[in-house]
Amino acid sequence: MAGIFDSGGKTVNKGTIICIDDDRLILNSLRDQLHRIIESGYDIEVAESGGEALEVFAELAAEKTTIPLVICDQNLPDMGGDALLSYLQLQYPNTRKILLTGDANLEMVIRAINSANLYRYIAKPWDETDLGLTVKAALQSYLQDEQLLEQNRTLRTVNAKLQAEIAGRHQVQERLQASEHRLENILNSLDDVVWSATIENYQLVYLNPAAETVHGYSVSSFLSNPDLWLDVVHPMDRHQMLHFFDQLLAAGHLYIEYRILRPDGEIRWLKNRGNVIVDEQGTPIRFDGIIYDITEQKRAQAQLLHDAFHDELTGLPNRNLIMERIAQSLKRQHRVSEYQFALLFVDLDRFKIINDSLGHTVGDQLLVAIAHLLENCVRASDTVARLGGDEFTILLDGIQGIEDATQVADRILESLKSPFLVGEHSVFTGSSIGIAYNNEHYTDATFLLRDADIAMYRAKALGKGCFVVFSPEMHAQTLSLLKLERDLRSAVEQQELMLYYQPIISLRTGQLTDVEVLVRWQHPERGLVMPSEFIPLAEDTGLIIDIGRWVLQEACLQLKALHQKFPTASDLRFSVNLASEQLQEPNFIADIDRILALAGLDGRYLKLELTESMLMAHEEKHIQTLQQLRDRNIKISLDDFGTGYSSLSYLYRFPLDTLKIDQSFISRMMAETKDAEIVSTIISLARTLNMDVIAEGIETEAEASHLITLGCEHGQGYLFSPPMRQNKLEESLKEEKNWLDRSNPASISVVSLNHQSPQPIIDNR
Repeated sequence: MAGIFDSGGKTVNKGTIICIDDDRLILNSLRDQLHRIIESGYDIEVAESGGEALEVFAELAAEKTTIPLVICDQNLPDMGGDALLSYLQLQYPNTRKILLTGDANLEMVIRAINSANLYRYIAKPWDETDLGLTVKAALQSYLQDEQLLEQNRTLRTVNAKLQAEIAGRHQVQERLQASEHRLENILNSLDDVVWSATIENYQLVYLNPAAETVHGYSVSSFLSNPDLWLDVVHPMDRHQMLHFFDQLLAAGHLYIEYRILRPDGEIRWLKNRGNVIVDEQGTPIRFDGIIYDITEQKRAQAQLLHDAFHDELTGLPNRNLIMERIAQSLKRQHRVSEYQFALLFVDLDRFKIINDSLGHTVGDQLLVAIAHLLENCVRASDTVARLGGDEFTILLDGIQGIEDATQVADRILESLKSPFLVGEHSVFTGSSIGIAYNNEHYTDATFLLRDADIAMYRAKALGKGCFVVFSPEMHAQTLSLLKLERDLRSAVEQQELMLYYQPIISLRTGQLTDVEVLVRWQHPERGLVMPSEFIPLAEDTGLIIDIGRWVLQEACLQLKALHQKFPTASDLRFSVNLASEQLQEPNFIADIDRILALAGLDGRYLKLELTESMLMAHEEKHIQTLQQLRDRNIKISLDDFGTGYSSLSYLYRFPLDTLKIDQSFISRMMAETKDAEIVSTIISLARTLNMDVIAEGIETEAEASHLITLGCEHGQGYLFSPPMRQNKLEESLKEEKNWLDRSNPASISVVSLNHQSPQPIIDNR
């Protein structure tokens, strides 16, 4: 009790709290929060490693300073937090111990609870309110135990003095009675049960009044009914108490935890510490003990384990728990040959849109509703877990075959077709589901989860709202994709990317007016890789920003070189495609300025191509960005017009210069009246809005002839030229050729356009 009470029982110094973490910022934050949380009277010491902490403990021990509480991080540079606390438990068994960790691990938590008598586990980052309540409760618990120990010492001292007085002097009888009265008052005031029993027949001879509060039965009931002591014990724990006194007599002291059933049906946890009392000759004369009600401590430990393995929002098992159960299923699979199971990986479709548009509160409520829906789609023996975000997994245990798993997937997809009523909103969502089926080759739960994830992404690639069962070929394709991603990351640095150029010509004069710049990848092993294969990968990985920046810079540098090399091409303009991610980059306009300055190129020679979906994603922001481009004389072209939103309103709102008619309409307009009318409407619309129009994908003379008749001014396509390397483009500029000249095998004659049958040009790209 040194450092807590003085001789008068008044509080002098409440002791020192020790905080241990290898991160100085976290230590400072924790110390500041403790100063706000706890009352005055406590000192706070900090340590950044286990070794430093042991030195602090040694110094405080030398000063006989009380240490009521230790708060320790799990991940220390020289040892685990649980190991340190277990070591300290040997010297400071009553010190309350709180473990901080950002990585919930069941084995570690249980080990710390058992070996270090862990008071509480707190996940990082912690909530200050939760930390405050835990720290205050821990300090109060420590003070109560210390007070009880002090009281026990006082009792023993008083009892010894009383026995000496009885043996030596009868005249102190009144003082003895007074002392016994004080002792009885103390015992009656305790919240813990104090008991005493005979050596001969193990009969209770004393219980303080706390027994009635804890057990729910009167003291007289226990003293009059010798069997009640055992009858109140929970049936599951009764075997521990059957030979309690025999074991206590043999050991001299005994500690046991068990449950009891109160008359009102409540189950409570008790900790019983018993000791054998001996006389001067060492002969046992009675049993004494104290029973503590540890129900709240057990509940806190149970909550600790629950929080470590369950999702806070939905209450579902989390990644840690589902991985354990998958591992158990794998072990059972190897023991029982006919046992089968499957893992479903469920990813919600369009959840990000819902979350961004309606807010995170609605998103959270939707996730809770989805969790209930998934639980209703499976059996009680199956496990539904939330991995995080909008990702769920379902472990189907003990199924008959893969058909059971596909039926569950169908049931989920069908259930998700109905809207969810979330607050005032009626919300629709779907899901993409990957299924991994048990296989004797699986040895690790992570592999099964990986394969279910791969199958889920295949379901998304197939259009979402469906399920896919994993096959080994998918893994091989994923590995190939990962290798392609690694190669793509170094493609710019290794100068493997190159530019191709496709002419855009005037359908009236046959002159070259613009050139669309296209990127190709000359892979050192695979040869020429087309954009359709690596651009989606670049978009998924974020590499599209670096690639797009390189394409834009290289195109401007090459265009400036062409202007200087060919005087007749001094007005030539390059048209460069932009990715959505580029347009959203905070430094996009600054990059444009830097690139134009580096190339020494005027902005009027640059045209940037966007798609309808890009513009609609962040409408107001993009209007401002496009206006900044316009201020630099850069032209804006809307690519693939007619295939997206096709809303006239945004054509008026956005500062656009050119509409490009998608090649799908061009290829069908000669056979489909509807497509021909769409092309005619787009051309008329562009003329009305004072915008240029370019027809993409012209492959036949008939298509070119019809477009001229409709008044389309510009076109590009294989009829004139496929995308070409820079040297071919330079040869064309040098020849100053007319792209509609009949002498050019790859060109057409304006005169004969209306007299030629369609001649498709095969796309060999």
